[in-house]
Amino acid sequence: MMEIGGYIELELPKEEKHYHENAVALNSGRNGLRYIVRAYGIKKIYVPFFTCHVVWDALREENCELSFYHIDESFLPRENIEENAYIIYTNYYGICMENIKFLAKKYKNLIVDNTMAFFMEPVGLASIYSPRKFFGVPDGGYVICDKKLTENFEQDTSWQRFSHLIKRVDCGANSAYADFNQNDDSLIGEDIKKMSNLTSKMLSAINYEDVKQKRIKNYLYLEEKLSPINKKYKFNLGKNIPMYYPFYNDKNEQVRAKLLENKIYIPRCWRETEDYTSDEIELDIHRHLLPLIIDQRYTPKDLERMVEIIYGNIGNR
Repeated sequence: MMEIGGYIELELPKEEKHYHENAVALNSGRNGLRYIVRAYGIKKIYVPFFTCHVVWDALREENCELSFYHIDESFLPRENIEENAYIIYTNYYGICMENIKFLAKKYKNLIVDNTMAFFMEPVGLASIYSPRKFFGVPDGGYVICDKKLTENFEQDTSWQRFSHLIKRVDCGANSAYADFNQNDDSLIGEDIKKMSNLTSKMLSAINYEDVKQKRIKNYLYLEEKLSPINKKYKFNLGKNIPMYYPFYNDKNEQVRAKLLENKIYIPRCWRETEDYTSDEIELDIHRHLLPLIIDQRYTPKDLERMVEIIYGNIGNR
């Protein structure tokens, strides 16, 4: 029964309209992967060493056998994988659209992890998206695939995961960082649920076209300024809508530290693990490729300071 009256609640859109209209809306990206495993009855799957360990954990929760592969300097699998195998491929930094199209022709059971590429069109057997990587929402995930489960999943609630978002507005990122980590931890072990009303309504309020254009503009700005010193790995933006600008330089550990001193926070996409620390290519990417911020909160003018700090520590300008 609809409630009428009482105090005024948070102002959110009445109509719910999602960017991925035909997706299954769930409570997290990791549970999107579990949903796919159940829908297709997957018992064994190939996964990259160089990806978030959450992917491995989600698969193991579904009793799925994992076979690992390494990536090369083009971010493509190095191992020979049988054509009928189920394989997960990570859309690294949100700019690997051409790799994905190539792999989809080779592997009919390709599952694309688009947690770094919210706007990427679905390609392959199935695609997974994590909106909280791109937008200020507490949780949520999308799955796009042909097979749908008939299970009647409970609907999630998100109010208890909201503190880091509103606290940052008043107190800043540092003050809210512990809340952010607590929110992350709260998603571990959560059952598959439908996306919450709160997250759904927040996602319905976003101007997605504006977000796209801002990300592209910021990426191209950094490409123009940093390409002379962006060594080794070259990326073609093409039609990708990226999550980060990948910047490679062998002095990047000191650059990261200097950026942090100046309150510019560069993420480590995945923790360093023993699974790939012995692999020369992946360890090199992990240590020397910085995912620079390009998101919709900023303009090229905002990013000038980051560029100046990078050149100040690397030189060669």
